[in-house]
Amino acid sequence: MMSEQAGATVTVKAYKASGNEGGAKTMLISGAAFVLLVLYSWLFVEQANPMLAIGFIAASLGIYTGWAKLAEPLHGIMCDETGVRYHHKRGSWLLPWQAFSHCSPQPDLAHEVNYIAFKVTDMHAFLQHLPLRLAIKLMMEQRALWFAVLKEKCPQGQCATEWLAEKDRFSTPQKQYDGVRAMFANRMQKLGQFSGFELFIPVNCIDVPAEQFCKEVNLMRLQQLNAES
Repeated sequence: MMSEQAGATVTVKAYKASGNEGGAKTMLISGAAFVLLVLYSWLFVEQANPMLAIGFIAASLGIYTGWAKLAEPLHGIMCDETGVRYHHKRGSWLLPWQAFSHCSPQPDLAHEVNYIAFKVTDMHAFLQHLPLRLAIKLMMEQRALWFAVLKEKCPQGQCATEWLAEKDRFSTPQKQYDGVRAMFANRMQKLGQFSGFELFIPVNCIDVPAEQFCKEVNLMRLQQLNAES
């Protein structure tokens, strides 16, 4: 999709989240299995059966898994004239084009690309668009990432205790942040010092290879900044 704004042509691109694929199918199959188990137990089972109970549990878990997939946002990433917007079921954050220098696929310790990383250059421009509920959820979801980075940089477990402490104050030239946003910002800053990137998103929020996504985003960033200059 293309839009015209202030005399400049801006590309609007949406990346469909791959994490919700198969949600409807999983839910329908599990729901059908649950109904069949109910009918079977009503017609043929006269006493408690452990295997039947396990079947009910498995079908219930399948229904929940399918529902959870369907609850995920359809589009994981939206790019428009304002910047890169990450959609999560707990909210969304906006990273303006001028607030980062580039993005890059980020491999984990097993050399598998599980994240896309952004080099943030303006923390305030990002933090002011960060919902508190989303910040809390992302800190929980990315705890494994944080400890993996710590493990890589401190293999003997001898990192200074201040790296592990979650500080609740963070200052930018424009504003002092307190509470959850400050804790998230401090985590970002530590990730930047250890890994070179401050902001991470999982690869399952896009439906294209991470390398292709970053190439497109970096190009869109340059085009937008050139259009504004």
